[in-house]
Amino acid sequence: MLDQVRDVLNRIKAPDGQGLLDSGYVQGLVEDKGLIRLVLEAPADRASALAPLKAAVEEAVKAVPGVTGTQIITTTQTPSKPAQPQPPQAQAQPQGEPERRKPTDAQLPRPAKHVLGVASGKGGVGKSTTAYNLAVAMAQDGLRVGILDADIYGPSVPLLSGLGADAKPDLDDKKRMIPLKAHGLELMSIGFLVPQDSATVWRGPMVQNALFQLYGSTLWGEGGGLDVLIVDLPPGTGDIQLSLAQQSALDSAIIVTTPQDLAMIDALKGVSMLEKVQTRILGVVENMSGFMCDNCGKMHKIFGEGAGDRLARLKNIKILGEIPLNMDIREGADTGNPVALTATETPQSLAYMQLKDEIISLI
Repeated sequence: MLDQVRDVLNRIKAPDGQGLLDSGYVQGLVEDKGLIRLVLEAPADRASALAPLKAAVEEAVKAVPGVTGTQIITTTQTPSKPAQPQPPQAQAQPQGEPERRKPTDAQLPRPAKHVLGVASGKGGVGKSTTAYNLAVAMAQDGLRVGILDADIYGPSVPLLSGLGADAKPDLDDKKRMIPLKAHGLELMSIGFLVPQDSATVWRGPMVQNALFQLYGSTLWGEGGGLDVLIVDLPPGTGDIQLSLAQQSALDSAIIVTTPQDLAMIDALKGVSMLEKVQTRILGVVENMSGFMCDNCGKMHKIFGEGAGDRLARLKNIKILGEIPLNMDIREGADTGNPVALTATETPQSLAYMQLKDEIISLI
């Protein structure tokens, strides 16, 4: 079927006169039980062509035998703008004062009463596991909670939820995506939409626009919105993180780090990024803070000690919680059984519950 779809797509001419596939307008083409999913990407100066092209693609692809529907994300390649010289008075900004977030037409619709970002300065600190267990703990309090997995280069929600990458969201009659559900949460992730090896080759502007559509075109709370939407941000402090923080209008954010000084240095950059876009920082979560030995009953500080506290004091923010290094957390993440869901009062599940209580008291 995909060969027929490719043939049909290449018969549709892009503005440069080539077929859509030959011109590179079509990205991430996949088929799932008759549903065709793809991304239409146009250069910024050809953005006006996207709407008619999308209509032409939908009509042509639906005519292919076996096709039951289409799901098309449109995006543009936004060229980076060269730095513009500023008058002297504009350059003189008081040190430490964050840039003001300017209202923009591109700012996305509100999907929840409170949008909470979970950020980290680097990968590998347990940010996604922390975000998911925090969401589960909130849902157990009766809140309507969703997770947007915005970690485009390493989406974790398909694994953490136990749904797997083969799970796909349905569309309503207005072609809005209906989030998947697990553990009392509403879930949306790029990992549900494209093959696991496809997202890694996407260009930055394409990534940003695709994520904005995931955020704004998802039917959160069955159209009525959520109490809390947790946005699992990509690790790091680049353009994607800045754009998401600005345009998704995060109400607040938390920083996840580990006790290592190296992780704290990167987390410090994450705090500075959020300050630049005037996102309220609730505090820092120190993950893998220590290992409780089953044999001796002692807490071992395998990755060092106190980096989270030093970061909190340096930036005058709170320590929200310390999550232990524990095999159950890792196994729960790998098998789709988050420890925050367990009824037993283990140190690891209690740590997430205490973290949840602390954050709810602040938002």
